[in-house]
Amino acid sequence: MRAAESSSSGDDGEAAERAKALNIDHSYESSKTAERGGPSDMGATMLNEIETDFKVDAQAQFERVQQTLKSIKEGGKEEQVYRGMALYGAKEKQDSAAGNASNGFVRKGPIRAPQFLRASVRWDFAPDLCKDYKETGFCTFGDSCKFVHDRTDYKHGWELERDFQQGKLKDEDEHKYEISDDEDELPFKCFICRESFTNPIMTKCKHYFCEKCALDHYRKSQKCYVCDKNTYGVFNPAKEIIARTAGENKKKNACDHDHDDDDHSGDDGAAGTAAAAEGDEKHALREDTEIEMLPDEPSPGADDGDEQDSDENNGDDGAPSGDEKDD
Repeated sequence: MRAAESSSSGDDGEAAERAKALNIDHSYESSKTAERGGPSDMGATMLNEIETDFKVDAQAQFERVQQTLKSIKEGGKEEQVYRGMALYGAKEKQDSAAGNASNGFVRKGPIRAPQFLRASVRWDFAPDLCKDYKETGFCTFGDSCKFVHDRTDYKHGWELERDFQQGKLKDEDEHKYEISDDEDELPFKCFICRESFTNPIMTKCKHYFCEKCALDHYRKSQKCYVCDKNTYGVFNPAKEIIARTAGENKKKNACDHDHDDDDHSGDDGAAGTAAAAEGDEKHALREDTEIEMLPDEPSPGADDGDEQDSDENNGDDGAPSGDEKDD
């Protein structure tokens, strides 16, 4: 019982020591006095003891090997004595312009961890702007003020994120960074006839052919023309290729329609120009032609009077005068 108790107490002590060694944070109980607890420098010179001890790490071993080689060289006699695996085939390193031979940054191998590394994190939410200058445009410190003299209004991070989500700053496209593999996988030509698809079909192994080409090949062999897998006579319509072809035809028809409209507008313009030229020629002919004035048509009463006058004149002409009779 006593042995068991002693072993359990020993395990607890080792666990406590290990936990204490791995614990970086330190706390001190209050001494109920005005004196400050803990070390006088508040732990500023504490060592980081969670790494390998400096006496047994790689750099210490390297320095021991170099010291042994140096002592052997100074003795002038190389003894054929085995001094461990570290000295087996070891050579003396010389200092160079790059640095000391024992420096971890010059030689190869593990680098010794720093002793006085203290990790400290500061979350700086302060804008570091001079409040007086931002609000009033004047600061009593002048150019010696350690804060930035800037009166520009800046948005906070949450405001920028809000505006971005609402699309005020940029229209976000959900599919902008997506890589569409469907279009790249769809072939443009039939694998058999090497021509554009005519009634495209798809096999169970996701290969595309013309309907006529697939049926002709199926009469010779039931295996796929590309991968030699059994098709089992199943040929489904290639809806993706049909939709793509329909879209291309639609775009082509729209382009042709636009070209036709341009041609018609050109013909109409030419016809209008010809008609305008013909109108100008007719107008010029009208200006050059002399117009003869026709006599006014007599009224019905005037015609009767004219006829009587003409009859009287004719009577005078037919009846000889008295002088003529005498003659």
